[in-house]
Amino acid sequence: MLKSSVHNHSTWCDGKNTLEEMAAAACSAGFTDFGFSGHTYVGFVNFGVRDELAYAAQIRQLAKEYQGRMCLYAGMEHDYYYPVAHREVMDYIIGSVHEIQSPAIGRRYIIDGPKQSVLACREEVFGGDGLAMAEYFYEITAKNAEQYRPEVIGHFDLIVKNNADGSLFDEQSPRYRSAALDALACCCAADPVFEVNTGGIFRGYRAKPYPDPFLLRELLERNARVMINADAHETAAICFYFSECLELLHAIGYRSIWVWEKGEFVERGIAELSQP
Repeated sequence: MLKSSVHNHSTWCDGKNTLEEMAAAACSAGFTDFGFSGHTYVGFVNFGVRDELAYAAQIRQLAKEYQGRMCLYAGMEHDYYYPVAHREVMDYIIGSVHEIQSPAIGRRYIIDGPKQSVLACREEVFGGDGLAMAEYFYEITAKNAEQYRPEVIGHFDLIVKNNADGSLFDEQSPRYRSAALDALACCCAADPVFEVNTGGIFRGYRAKPYPDPFLLRELLERNARVMINADAHETAAICFYFSECLELLHAIGYRSIWVWEKGEFVERGIAELSQP
């Protein structure tokens, strides 16, 4: 079974459980490799990992306790607007976009939050044009990959999180798909691993993982590497929807995915990972 995941949060940022609790749950679930990815620090709202060195040191100490049973890793979920301060002590970086900043007034709107914030962004920054908002999201997603070259691209199409009912913009629009595919091509040039992220399903926002199947098909055409992550913010989510994701990827045409093992990415067959 798939027992590796690198996108997990703790009480160092917005997770519900401590590093110790998350590690214990992962070990009990049979994980062999489990990575943490605290959010980079956002000073004006006092959110995220304030002290990256202390955070990494605590994970390293915890890893010693699990030596021989499970490998633990220190990573960061790097936001475009809030770069990692101490990348040198991290095992990997997940590049994600959680906000949109108004080019005119500098105000930042949380995309990975309540729908009211996304609606305010659409109306106040883009004059009600939801597709323009999506286009800008993908523009900075591409810039994030180009500038910082993260090892993993996190929830590539997070802009759809609050759009399950289609009220923000039309996800079938040629404008939307063109913006997403252009950004995908730019990200591929940085040669990251794209995560298939189940967090939106666990938290009740979506019925399918990020990225959308049309993007997964494009990634397959480009021979891009993909992995599965839970984006877990609590112990109950650490391997949520993994089997279903393997089935989805197989149905699309994937025969293998990439898995973080012993500190590096290795390719594993989906048939192998689907065995009980």
